[in-house]
Amino acid sequence: MPASDLGTIQAPAKIGQAERLAFPGSTLTAWTEAIERLRHAGYGASVHREYQKASLGIAAQLGCDPALQMARSTSFIAIKAGPRTAALYCSVARAVARQLAAPTPFENWAGQIDGLAKKAPDVLWPLLNNTERVLDRVGLDTYIAWVQTGLRLAGLDPKRRRSFFALESNEAQQLLERHAGTLMFQSLEPRLRAELRALFGVAPPLREIATGPHGQIWERSSFASGVVQLPARYTTFEGRETATYRAAVAHIGAHLTFGSGKFPLGQLKPLQVAVVSLIEDARVELLAMRQMPGLVRLWRPLHTAPPEGPRTATSLFARLARALIDPDFAPSDGWVRKGRGLFFAASDHWGDPRISRHIGNLLGNDLGQLRVQFNAKNYVVAPAYRDDNMGLWDFPDPPDAEAEQSLSIETDDLRRSETGDQETQRESDNRPKSGEVGKLRPVSVASVEGREIARLPEYDYAVGLERPDWVTLRTYAPAPGDPMFWSRLQEQYGPLVERAEKMVRAATVGNRVRLRRQIDGEKLDLTAAIDAAIEFRMGHLPNPAVYEAKSPPMRSIATHLLLDTSQSTADCVPGSGQTILDIERDAAALLALAMDRLGDPLMISAFASCGREDIRVTPIKAFDEPVGLLSGMALSGLRSGYSTRLGAVMRYAGRSLQNVREHRRLVLTITDGEPSDIDVPDRRYLVADARRAVQSLAVSGIDCFCLALGAGAAERARTVFGPHGFVQINRIESLPEKLQALYVNMTR
Repeated sequence: MPASDLGTIQAPAKIGQAERLAFPGSTLTAWTEAIERLRHAGYGASVHREYQKASLGIAAQLGCDPALQMARSTSFIAIKAGPRTAALYCSVARAVARQLAAPTPFENWAGQIDGLAKKAPDVLWPLLNNTERVLDRVGLDTYIAWVQTGLRLAGLDPKRRRSFFALESNEAQQLLERHAGTLMFQSLEPRLRAELRALFGVAPPLREIATGPHGQIWERSSFASGVVQLPARYTTFEGRETATYRAAVAHIGAHLTFGSGKFPLGQLKPLQVAVVSLIEDARVELLAMRQMPGLVRLWRPLHTAPPEGPRTATSLFARLARALIDPDFAPSDGWVRKGRGLFFAASDHWGDPRISRHIGNLLGNDLGQLRVQFNAKNYVVAPAYRDDNMGLWDFPDPPDAEAEQSLSIETDDLRRSETGDQETQRESDNRPKSGEVGKLRPVSVASVEGREIARLPEYDYAVGLERPDWVTLRTYAPAPGDPMFWSRLQEQYGPLVERAEKMVRAATVGNRVRLRRQIDGEKLDLTAAIDAAIEFRMGHLPNPAVYEAKSPPMRSIATHLLLDTSQSTADCVPGSGQTILDIERDAAALLALAMDRLGDPLMISAFASCGREDIRVTPIKAFDEPVGLLSGMALSGLRSGYSTRLGAVMRYAGRSLQNVREHRRLVLTITDGEPSDIDVPDRRYLVADARRAVQSLAVSGIDCFCLALGAGAAERARTVFGPHGFVQINRIESLPEKLQALYVNMTR
C-alpha cells in the first residue's frame, strides 16, 4: 500500500458540530467505528472517505439509521465488486437520498443494490453511473422493475448485462422509455394500422426503424418497397407521441394514395431535391384534406415554425412548410411568400405530381442565387411527422451494390437444446449433395428462423410486473412425416378408437335449453300456469302443458391441444420401445379422431422454445381443418428439441380460442417437465409466469388442464394448474388409452 494511504489510515475521523448534530448520542460512536472499520479493511482511502462524506449528508437528511446501515453495504460491495465501485456507491447514495427524500424508499433502493452485489456484481458499476439519470425519469418502483427487466433480458450474458445497465443498448433505452410511460411504436401499432386502412383503404406492413450501430434512433418515418417504417419513439415530443405517430401515418397514407411513383433524380442537386420533396409533401396533404378536411387537425398543430428566423435552409424550409398548410401564418421572408404564391396559384394542377417538380426547381434556383447554404448530410425534414423523402425518389444503385449482395451460407443450425449438448439436425435434403461441398448456396432465411406470429407478455414474480411484448412466438412448418400415419394408427389402436368415440360422445358438454309449456317437468311454467288458470275460470278446458323442463345439453366444446416437444421428450419410455414424444403423438391423434367424428372444434400445436425471442410453435391442425393426410404427416414429423416456455404458448392458445363461440373452451397441455428455458436461470420465474397465464385465461372464461407425464410431475403441475387442474400419469405408455377418459371427465 502506498505511503500516502498509510498516513491516511492512521488519521481518525474529524468530529465537529455537524457530525454531532447528524449522529446524536451513541450513534456518533457507531458512526466513527464504522469509518474505522472501512479505513482498516484494506479497501483504500477513497472508500472510507466517500462513505464519511455520503453518510454525513444522508444522516442529516434521512436520519442516522440509513447512514449507519450503509457502512455494511459499502463493505460488501467493495468485496464483491471492488473498492472503486464501493466508492461510487457512496457517492451515488448521497444523490439518491436527495432524490427519494425519505428513509423507507432509500432503504429499498439500498436493498436492491445489495441484492445485485450478491448475484450480479458486474452490473453495479454501469448501473450506479446511470442511477440518477434513471430515477430522474421514473420512480423507485419503476426503477426496480427496470433493473429486474435488465437481468431477465440479459440472462447469464455478462457483456449484454453491462451494455443494458450502461444504457448503451437500444433495448435498455426502449424499456426505460416504456417504463417511464412514453408511448412507443409497438404500443400504438394496432391503432395506427387500423387508422391507415380506415382513412386511405391501404394496409402496408408497419415496421419499426432499426437503430444505428451505437443505439441512435432515427425520428423520421420512411416508406419504400411497400413497407412503412416508423421510429421506435419520438423522444422530442413527450406528451404528443400519439398525435405525432397518427400524423406520420396519415401523411404516408396521403403519399400512397395521391402520389404516382418515384421522381427521376436526373441532374437535380440535393438542395433542389429537398425543395421538390417539400412541395410534394404539401401537395398530397392538400389533396387528402380536400376529401377529408378533418386531417388538418392532425397536421397543422405540429407546424410550429415562427414567422421570422435566420435565412438558413432549415429555417426557410420549416417556414414554407407551415405557410403551405396554415392560411393564417404570415411569413416575413420573401422567398417563403413566393413559394406560397406559386403553390396556391397552381391549385388546379395539384392532381399532377409534375407541378411539385416544377415549383421546386424554381424555388431551388432562387435559393442558389441567394447563396443559401445547404448541408444534405445534416438535413432533417421538418416537422417531425413528415417522412424522410427516400420513398419519393428513384435513387440509382451504387456501382458496387451487386457485389455487396450477401448470400446465406448453408450451415448446420448451431442452436442448442436446453442441456446444451445436442445439435438440432437439419433435414437431410437440405444438406449439400456430393460434389457441392465447399460451394455457396442461397437458402431461405425464413425456413431457418421461422415466421413471427405474435408478441406476448410475460410475468415476473420478483417485481410483480407483467412485461408487455416480452416474448416472440414464431411458427415453424412441420417436417414431412409418414403419409400412412392414420392407417398405422388404426392398425395399432383400432378397438381404442371405437371406444374413444363412444366415450367422447357421452360427455355432457354444452348449454341446457329451457323448454316451456311441457306436459311434465321439474317446475311450473308460470306463464303457462296463469294462462291455464284464466282458461279454467272462463269455463274452458285448460292446456295441461304447464310445466317447465330443460333439454339435455348439446355438445359445445372447443379444445386447443398443446404438445410439448422439448428435448426431454426424446427420452425412451422403459419397456415400451417408444419415446415420450411418440406416445404424446399417438394420444393426440386418438383424441383428434374422436373429436373430428363428433364435429368438436379442435386445434393442435406442438411447442418448444429457444429463449424469449424464439418460442417455436409448429401448427398441426387448425380449427377449420379436417383430420386428414396433412395433419397426420405433421404429427408424425415432430422432432424433440429445445426447452419448455409454457406460459407463452398457453397465452397463444388462449388467443386462438377468444373468438370461438362454444360453451366450453379448453386449453389442454401434455407435458413431461416443468417450465424452463436457456435464458432463465431462476427456476421459479417461468413456473410463476405459467401459473399467471392459467389465472389470466380463467378470468376470460378459458379453462386450462394438464396431463403431467412421469413420476414427480404432480408437484410441478399442481403449482401451475392448481390442485384440480391436472392429472398425473406415471405409466406414460398408458397415455393413449387414458386420454379419452380424462377428456370426458374434464368436460362434464
